[in-house]
Amino acid sequence: MSISLRQLEAFVAVCNEGNFSKAAQRIHISQSGLSILIRELEQSLECRLFDRSTRQVSLTDAGREFRVPAARLLADLSTAVGNVKGLASRQHGHVTVAAPPLLMSRLMVGIAARFRSAYPHIALTLRDIPSEAIPAGIASADIDLGLGMLPADRDEYLTEALVEGPLVALLPRDHPLARRRQLRWADLAATPLVALTPENSFRQFLDGCFARLDLQPRIAVEVVQLSTVISLVEAGFGAAIMPPYGALVPGEGNSVVRPLRDPVVRSEIALIRDRFRSPSAAAAAFIEVARDVVAGRSRPLRVT
Repeated sequence: MSISLRQLEAFVAVCNEGNFSKAAQRIHISQSGLSILIRELEQSLECRLFDRSTRQVSLTDAGREFRVPAARLLADLSTAVGNVKGLASRQHGHVTVAAPPLLMSRLMVGIAARFRSAYPHIALTLRDIPSEAIPAGIASADIDLGLGMLPADRDEYLTEALVEGPLVALLPRDHPLARRRQLRWADLAATPLVALTPENSFRQFLDGCFARLDLQPRIAVEVVQLSTVISLVEAGFGAAIMPPYGALVPGEGNSVVRPLRDPVVRSEIALIRDRFRSPSAAAAAFIEVARDVVAGRSRPLRVT
């Protein structure tokens, strides 16, 4: 079996574009030349990778199975070439980093600013996406690094805790529970809560915590973004349980943070990358900067 780099490039381009014409433009080849490359690849693999019609191109089961390792092979090669060229100075290359929107605005922006100052010639792409979407982006090689909740399938990824701490309660300043210095999980289960939607990984983590305590929370409002949770709490819609990074930056002054006890539950925000792919020189530089920035701003959470 002989599979060429050009065939892999053609296959991944069609996967990403979903269209032979656009894929051909992307890799600078004629559409007929692209079709030949795909046909040769299918012959080498002895299976069909795409179902084609006049209107659309879709992956077969074999194509879906082959997509991630093919993308990873190309990414590994690109990483190797970039490492060789930029290993000495780390002054060239590109790194794509993803984080949930609130974490992006409250922590990642500071890391990115420090990184751009230290490595002005390295291109940086930031993607604000849900935490649960990060592992898939890393697996497909669309993302180099992610910051978010620990992925469910940890065997596929290397993780490093960057932010770690206890979950806290966020309350409207005039909420009856705001008079207390600390709260119990049972207190919050009995009051209307503003929460993320059920498919969110942090919401699933909280649901598990309540279930283990045999508590049934009263969910008043569900939203997609954690920043919206904060806004709704400040507007008086209810209380919320927040991850450690949710309190890194104060809000508008209409809310207060209280420690959450009985039990104390800790949560990690991790730096996530592919276990089977070495970080590029640019990604390694970003990791170092992220560690330095987080270490520099580590301090006890101010609870008022």
